[in-house]
Amino acid sequence: MYFSRVLLDVSKRKTQMALISPNKIHGAVEEAFLEKQNRNLWRIDVLRGKTYLLIVSAEKPNLSGIAAQFGFKDDCGESKEYDGLLERIEKGSEWHFRLVANPVHSVKSEKKRGKIEAHVSKKRQLEWLHAQAAKRGFRIPPDGADVMDSNWRVFSKRNSSQRVRILEVAFEGRLCVEDVELFRDTLVNGIGREKAYGMGMLTIVRMGV
Repeated sequence: MYFSRVLLDVSKRKTQMALISPNKIHGAVEEAFLEKQNRNLWRIDVLRGKTYLLIVSAEKPNLSGIAAQFGFKDDCGESKEYDGLLERIEKGSEWHFRLVANPVHSVKSEKKRGKIEAHVSKKRQLEWLHAQAAKRGFRIPPDGADVMDSNWRVFSKRNSSQRVRILEVAFEGRLCVEDVELFRDTLVNGIGREKAYGMGMLTIVRMGV
């Protein structure tokens, strides 16, 4: 497994457009890999005032194309092995986390299959997060997480006039690992829907670091 990041040049018009339309970044991420069938996690993050594209993948990506489109010509990003972090995870260990996800639920109807709708209130979003944690190998203490941002993303699918509307919610807080293997799988495969559009990546930092 690999964890990669590319510094983005937000002064470029192409980058500005991609930040509005995540399908453009999805396409660039796909092109960074020889194996096109793998589903790779990615996310846009702002760290110390700089905007990065983060990627978690089984295959080491070629980041030069992403850097050429959205980054800096003299900085093609970096990739590090992710397995070292995965191996350090222990039951009971505590971590700071950040997650950008699409919290939704199914609304039942008598006439048709359940309709997928977003959780729009902070209360429901946090309830969704705690429910996901219970299924994915970790626990969040009471009042251990908060919603840092919640925004609707509206854009057109690639090569299509079809409009996509997704609620993007950023969570931060602290967690405790309860099932090591399940939690490792969560870090590798993400949480929730719309992973193609930058949702679902859970990142962690050891408490006290």
